[in-house]
Amino acid sequence: MPRPNAAAMTFPDFSGLTFLVVEDDRDSRGFLGELLRARGAIVVEADSVRAAKAFAGTMKLDMIVTDLAMPAEDGAMLLKWLREQPRDRGGAVPTVAVTAFYEQYEPDQVSGWAAQTFRKPLKIDNFVQAIAAILNLPGAELPKH
Repeated sequence: MPRPNAAAMTFPDFSGLTFLVVEDDRDSRGFLGELLRARGAIVVEADSVRAAKAFAGTMKLDMIVTDLAMPAEDGAMLLKWLREQPRDRGGAVPTVAVTAFYEQYEPDQVSGWAAQTFRKPLKIDNFVQAIAAILNLPGAELPKH
């Protein structure tokens, strides 16, 4: 994945927000984490659904970003599990999904669980603006596809 361009990272500001990034690929996980941290976010990283469940059940999170295609339990299973949890255990945390295997994970498969699904490679500006809009940050609106 390309590295985030620091000059293009001025808006939106995610300062004070905590994100959980769930991605089995170390480089992709690092990229997503760096992208969000560059905008001020606190980022917790999980390399599996099992690790993500532990974080979601014990931390106050503002957003979860999950890959869909992962070994063993996949991101769709995580999203479904999240929506079955009580609010105080992560059940109401906004989520977005990312995948390189969009043929396997059509957006309507996860639309009831994720606010939006993104294809890899990410269009960084659209991704960041969509997250800001989902979180109702000032001046943000969902990008048009």
